[in-house]
Amino acid sequence: MTQRTSPNPWLGLICGVLAAVGYSLANICLRWLTTLDPVWVSFLKAIPTVVLFAPIALWQIRTGRSPMPKLSSIFILILAAISSQLLGNAMLQWSFGVVGVAMSVPLCLGTMIVVGVMISKWLLYESLTRWQRWGTASLVLALMTLSLAGRGAVQSVVNDPSGWLLIGAGIVAPMLAGISYAFLSVAIRRGVSGEVSMFMTTSLICAVGMGILGPLSLYTTGLEEMALTTWPQYGVLLIAGLLNAAAFVALTLSFRYAPVIIGNAANSLQNPLSALAGVILFHEAYSINLIFGVVLTVLGVVMMGLREKPLSTHPEELEIASAVVEDGR
Repeated sequence: MTQRTSPNPWLGLICGVLAAVGYSLANICLRWLTTLDPVWVSFLKAIPTVVLFAPIALWQIRTGRSPMPKLSSIFILILAAISSQLLGNAMLQWSFGVVGVAMSVPLCLGTMIVVGVMISKWLLYESLTRWQRWGTASLVLALMTLSLAGRGAVQSVVNDPSGWLLIGAGIVAPMLAGISYAFLSVAIRRGVSGEVSMFMTTSLICAVGMGILGPLSLYTTGLEEMALTTWPQYGVLLIAGLLNAAAFVALTLSFRYAPVIIGNAANSLQNPLSALAGVILFHEAYSINLIFGVVLTVLGVVMMGLREKPLSTHPEELEIASAVVEDGR
């Protein structure tokens, strides 16, 4: 999956839609598990990806299809993985049980893109197009609108009149996850893209998550609570991990076969899908602010993909930078 392929917009669109569906279904599975400790859930979710992708990564290195990563690249990935696992996956999982999946997903995605733009402009000195500025404005407005729906979201999820502290924490948690994913994206794009294969990158990130979240869950969960995890819950976790891995592959293929705007637009479908799932399946709060926020998030993602000039970045860098971040959730 490191070779160039012929453009096929329709196939890219289909893969992007499949990625959005896969991530949405994974989020639904994780939403069912909000009674479990979020650190414990994030640890178990990473296992299927490592089991599936690590053998492929080792095979690529052994057969010469991918070079052995430099120690500097591995160090960059480990640092970014630590941040994305602790502030990303664990925080996002916790927010599912506080504000619900309908709000958490667009808050996380919108923040990730906005922070990514800020990093690119002010730290990496990359210029922004007119469409990217409009897209950033749309995403910022979406974050503000979604925040207004925070109180109703918390009350519908925890079934208890909540104070402003919990409401604020429920809103900030998915935004922190988005920030960590944005820095992970930059670390991959600027530090290891073109050198480390996507399978090696993803399996290493998830392996770091297992190494950190596993011991940490002993403290946050404890052996007694771990023992209370039922086999059906383990089954849902396995399905969530497999869906996450499959969605990662689908999104990577989408960026390989079609322009970035098509992959971004198709993958942004996970926002309305997650909102519908939250409202219909989990009876989360339904408000005009939630609807408007989700629409603005999708619109912002689409505009971020519009470019006034031909893209000079190599396609492989786009695949890794865009796809790996989603898989790291």
